Amino acid sequence: MPDLDPTRSPTAPRKGPRSGVFRPPMWSWEKADDTGWWVRTDWSQALLRDGRLPLDEWKRDGRLRTVKRGPHRVVYRADLAEGPVYVKHFLVPNLRAKARQWFRAGKGRNEGRRAAKLEAIGVPTITPVALGERRVGKFLLENFLVTKEIPNTVPLDEFVERRMPLMSEARQGKLRRDLARVLADLTARLHDAGFVHNDFHPGNVLIRIEADDSLRLAVIDLDALRVARRLSWSDVRENLALLNHYFWSRCNRSDRFRFLKAYLKARSEASTPGARGLARSIEQATRVWAERLWRRWGRRCWGRNKYFTTYQGPNARAIASRDLDASVVQSLIADPEAPLRRDGTVILKESRTAVVAEMTLPVKGRPTRVIYKRFNAKKPMEVLLNLVRPSRAGRAWQAGQHLRSRGLPTPQNLAYIVQPGVRRWNWLSRHLTRRAYLLTIKAEPSVTLGDYAKLVLPSASPEHRRERIECLTLGLARLLRTLHDRSISDRDLKAANILIVGDPDGPEPELTLIDLVGVQLLYPLPAGRRLQNLARLQISLADVPGRTRTDSLRFLRAYLPWGLTPENDWKGIWRKIARLIDSKEERNRRRGRPIS
Repeated sequence: MPDLDPTRSPTAPRKGPRSGVFRPPMWSWEKADDTGWWVRTDWSQALLRDGRLPLDEWKRDGRLRTVKRGPHRVVYRADLAEGPVYVKHFLVPNLRAKARQWFRAGKGRNEGRRAAKLEAIGVPTITPVALGERRVGKFLLENFLVTKEIPNTVPLDEFVERRMPLMSEARQGKLRRDLARVLADLTARLHDAGFVHNDFHPGNVLIRIEADDSLRLAVIDLDALRVARRLSWSDVRENLALLNHYFWSRCNRSDRFRFLKAYLKARSEASTPGARGLARSIEQATRVWAERLWRRWGRRCWGRNKYFTTYQGPNARAIASRDLDASVVQSLIADPEAPLRRDGTVILKESRTAVVAEMTLPVKGRPTRVIYKRFNAKKPMEVLLNLVRPSRAGRAWQAGQHLRSRGLPTPQNLAYIVQPGVRRWNWLSRHLTRRAYLLTIKAEPSVTLGDYAKLVLPSASPEHRRERIECLTLGLARLLRTLHDRSISDRDLKAANILIVGDPDGPEPELTLIDLVGVQLLYPLPAGRRLQNLARLQISLADVPGRTRTDSLRFLRAYLPWGLTPENDWKGIWRKIARLIDSKEERNRRRGRPIS
């Protein structure tokens, strides 16, 4: 199969599928032990040694590297004299995975068959050269698929996020327009043939730029490809929403609408829905899909998976990121207080409710500055309340995962450590928390917005101070707007809980949220929560030297989706925020609490 042949139009269909997938005469059969191999005859000598795939030999020779590893699949890249190949090793770690293969055939065989079908309709994709299946009796277990490398390609998400931003603006504009067209043509060709990719995102699309800047795309990860007898426009909307989820936060509406118009033009159906109505329904479906996906990602921090694992000791238990060395976690659960007494530990804060320290620990095998926070129970009743609600440490741990799942900036959580309120490990000990600890990576270099406003801005020149206030005002508005658009509320959103990462005097300062105990996930986010967050932030910025009411209005204008327009009733919002500020100040004065 030619891979992304530049001499052939990407939309020109082939005459028909190649004769026989995993069948003679193009394929030969070999077997060793309980694993049988279908291999293309021109690749037999290169791939097999006595009926086996020589992965260990390739690894010893330095020709094999692991591209991706997970509980259900391992992907290798082997550099052979005949050309690079990718080896997908499909695992069957549990009974569910085994049963799936008994009823739906092996994933390797499915991908090979679907590659032939895509080739028949002119969609560039992978080229299988070998299929290995291990069977015990008639039951299929682990299996392999070996495919040729599609040369000079990169995943589309890598191209969009890392390579395109390095190009000139003129070239970026041309490539964005061309990408919308070729991606629309590819998607329309799939849907016309009744194909739906259930994992349709740019990571499963490869892109190559030709010498004349024309683009070629190829589809991979074909196990998620499904064939529908008849693809309704409701199915189309859901599949386009799946693709739109990635581009939703990475390109503007004009680019997305350009893609949709090109898609409808490329469809072969006589009647198609209106572009604007379909665009609105896709945006709505994208939001629903995104929320479902984000919530699933947000639950990862409570179990064992490729990102987190659990530990249990005699005095404590922990959930930790796999980036944190296991020996470090074992030492922490053996004595969670030891890091606070260690030489070199810097105590940043010590109060009745919390102790915050900074130290160095190995993360991914490298010394890394981290923040270690101990949460103390405010009063005995709090321990009992943890039976019916998450503890403060648990809320912060979960909030960090929610923010990162939604693409919002916050330092990475490393470990959540709990000391139970009872001695024996049982269902009660999982909730009755006496003391908890949270370990996160320290963002470096960084300064809190509160410290920057109190310590740096007063000594700056009036011109520089005015420039920084205007720049930070726009950055805060963007951060808060994104926070609310993604269903996140922070009732303790104040300058002390916002970090400026990197150069605070840069043209676009990077703002990050910390101290996430007050973060809550609410979908849809009520208007009252939005106003409370706006009022809380405004209170913390009230004493910033040089900040005026005009800056507050500029912030509100940047925060509101349509600016200061009658549709937003910005004057009503302004008055509601003012009333919330007065109420908060009066409540703190009555309780004798300072306002920060």
